[in-house]
Amino acid sequence: MELGLRHLQVVVAVAEAGSISRAAAELRIAQSGLTAQLGRIERELGAPLFIRRPHGVEPTELGTHVLLGARVLIAGFDDLIASARTRAHSGGSGTAVRLGGVDSPWISTVAAALRGLLPDHEQVTYVEENSDSVVDLVRTARLDLAVITEYPDAPAPRPHRLVVRDLGVEPLLVGLHADHPEAGRDRLRLAHLADYDWIAPTDKAGGLRHSLRTACERAGFAPRFRHFGADHGTAATIVGSGTTVGLFPTTTGPVPGVVFRHLTDEPLWCRTMLVWQQGSPLAAIAAELVTSASDERFRTRRPVTPFHVVDYRRAM
Repeated sequence: MELGLRHLQVVVAVAEAGSISRAAAELRIAQSGLTAQLGRIERELGAPLFIRRPHGVEPTELGTHVLLGARVLIAGFDDLIASARTRAHSGGSGTAVRLGGVDSPWISTVAAALRGLLPDHEQVTYVEENSDSVVDLVRTARLDLAVITEYPDAPAPRPHRLVVRDLGVEPLLVGLHADHPEAGRDRLRLAHLADYDWIAPTDKAGGLRHSLRTACERAGFAPRFRHFGADHGTAATIVGSGTTVGLFPTTTGPVPGVVFRHLTDEPLWCRTMLVWQQGSPLAAIAAELVTSASDERFRTRRPVTPFHVVDYRRAM
């Protein structure tokens, strides 16, 4: 048997699924057929690639070596196909690029970066209820690219067989009116805010409301949500008009009458990632897109002290 790219894809599929049965389901082939094919690959290489366990498989030392090389070769092949498709379509006006995600300031940043890199393509943007829905839309090719997020108590879904690129982790700040009783503190404990009204993060924020509620409960109180459905701009306006408090990304611009403070005991953070299909035409510009979006996003973010960077990353 002559080994080829498709055999490497089988090995990677088994490793990512964690079991032969799950890999067979994802590949839409019979489990017996996949077992036989994996056996032929292992015989060709001369030793087992996986240790069979009662509840799944684990790569052997040889398997780990093969997986590292296989992922590089598969990614290189996917990039070649993607760049060829992009070049083939670069002469015309191009098809619409479908961008999706949960409610996040990163969506507008990625959209702007896409427009700069693909000026001849139309763009359609969708905001979904949660990251699981977004990943499903990418997996079924109804979205070309997506922004997903995770928070301390709301992990992002595991996008099997999709490409994921990390855009960064940033702390979330508490916004208060400048005359708020707690505004004089440089850093706040959540317990300092137990007696005040909160703006509830939107349902489309990918789990932020759940993470905020959980963090407050660990601090000894249930947050008193009194305002719902507000985007970041509206939330800042509400905070500026009274004693209500809310959570904001570090890139929130100056708001009259509002100050922003770090949390110390329960750091709340947001990790943002880009997701697309392997072999997508966008793979040809992926690295440039990540760099362009990150440069623009962090060019405008609020300065964060080194102490606080260490602090919120430890919370992960």
